[in-house]
Amino acid sequence: MRQGLCMIPLLLTMWTAPTLAQDVSEQQVLDTLASAQVQTRVNALTTLYKRNDFRALEFNLSQLPPLSQEAVREKLVLFAVEFGQVDQAKATWLAEQAGRKPTFTIVEQGDGYLVTKAAFHYGAPARTLIKHWEHQLQADDMVRKAESGTLQLSKWLTNDPHVQKHRRDLFLERVETLSPAAIAALVDQFQSDSQLMWLPDNAIIASLAAHSGDNDMYQLLWRRRTDTYSYQELTRLTELAPQPLALEQLMAATSNPSLKQQAYRSLITLKPMPASTRQFLITKMGETDDGQVVAQQLAQQGYTHWLRQLATSHTSNVLKKNLQIVLEQ
Repeated sequence: MRQGLCMIPLLLTMWTAPTLAQDVSEQQVLDTLASAQVQTRVNALTTLYKRNDFRALEFNLSQLPPLSQEAVREKLVLFAVEFGQVDQAKATWLAEQAGRKPTFTIVEQGDGYLVTKAAFHYGAPARTLIKHWEHQLQADDMVRKAESGTLQLSKWLTNDPHVQKHRRDLFLERVETLSPAAIAALVDQFQSDSQLMWLPDNAIIASLAAHSGDNDMYQLLWRRRTDTYSYQELTRLTELAPQPLALEQLMAATSNPSLKQQAYRSLITLKPMPASTRQFLITKMGETDDGQVVAQQLAQQGYTHWLRQLATSHTSNVLKKNLQIVLEQ
């Protein structure tokens, strides 16, 4: 018994001992990859890959000469990338390929230097495919939780900045697949969970506002510090105008100091200008804060004649003063 126990560390040492990579020429690698033997074996082993019969696949690989074996592994991984369908068994095998040490290296000689590089490069595509598969699993899990009502955004969007950014991007990627009921449930969380007020950016708020059309979500978006996602939603609304909801939110966005110039411009450049927009702009020109800003943009867009009419017919002294200043410039 003692003898057996003593042999285990020795066997493990022998199994994990690193092997020195063998140098080969680039032409040897190219010839091996193009050989009929390698291509025939790849054609046979892709069937085993698709069936998840990796025990048989590895046995078949072990029967090949080392250089041919590495060439087949590279072609199998490239097939896996093209095939695309990954499950746990395939991911496990791909992870093993990604972790393999180079068996063969190519030495390139330059002017006074030598460069050694791996002869085969299937590790990187294997890792990329696994990462993509894991990403899809996480996205699918997010959708399932959202549809079942168990996705609590304030907990799911953890405090870790890297994880939070990754999950935010997952959400933006899949939000269009969510049902109206799931969207509505997530919107409701912003009314009941104060922790969501501390989100570092407006990505999820803008996305939920766009997909729900919820006025409260838009009001929250316009109240928050402006970022890329605020501007993107404003641009999207501009493209949708003169749809009623787009007009309504473009008007509301003028309450945000950073967005007001773009929001006013989006409204003023509508041709023809809807009656509701016209009345809104008249009201704004009668205000001390934005009156001259609005009048100036209207003048720049060729509405000088209309402004002159308003200056003589309107009863608001503030509006008349604002128009006078702009028209005399």
